[in-house]
Amino acid sequence: MNLIVVIPAYNEAPNLPRLFGNLELLHVAHPIAAVIVVDDGSCDGTPEIAQSQEASFPVQVVSHEHNSGVGRAFRSGFEAALLRAKTEDLVLTIEADNTADYGIIPEMIENVSAGADLVLASCYASGGGVEGSNLFRKLLSQQANLLTRILFPTKKFRTYSSFFRLYRSALLRRAYEVYGNDLIKEPGFVCMVEVLLKLSDLTDNMVLRSEGRIGKSKMKVFRTTLEYLRFFVRYSYAKRHFNAMSKS
Repeated sequence: MNLIVVIPAYNEAPNLPRLFGNLELLHVAHPIAAVIVVDDGSCDGTPEIAQSQEASFPVQVVSHEHNSGVGRAFRSGFEAALLRAKTEDLVLTIEADNTADYGIIPEMIENVSAGADLVLASCYASGGGVEGSNLFRKLLSQQANLLTRILFPTKKFRTYSSFFRLYRSALLRRAYEVYGNDLIKEPGFVCMVEVLLKLSDLTDNMVLRSEGRIGKSKMKVFRTTLEYLRFFVRYSYAKRHFNAMSKS
């Protein structure tokens, strides 16, 4: 099982040297088949700097001409990853800003080796933590997760929005077979909730790991709140409609 790492990036040029240093350390512990940096319309040289990094693994930069949002970045990243992935390979998604706890990746890989199809790392899981974020952002995130759990309960997760995930490539292929281009319809940060809910319909083999996160999120609070509310309404309607059609 090799890793294919998908990294959405928007104006992350200053963070890239450290990011690739962390990936080199990870590569020593577990082989990386490729790193895919999805540049979402950066204006600070992010794609050029990413492509120029000396690395022990192939680096592919997928560039969007304009900033199109996290959802589009993950669509592009997953599509590029699945073109490369063998059946047994794993797809790791991670943020470009070096806020994630790379130390838990070996445990995430062990979870997949033990049978999990998806492992999600979250600072809001039991035992996790976050530094460098203000109280308002923490409360907003916690309340968004609580509301999502109430409206769309799953068997495994208490948190839904983390970027830091490890997928079996076979699960992502199956998801694209079922949903096609509709796997990710949300343009913003809410796309992570959308993907998790859709994948939860395809597998029960999901694991939650706690992580320690350092640094501020780039999430726009007001816009993301509106995206959550819009998503709740639309997804609830679609779910009820699907259930009604299934019973008829």
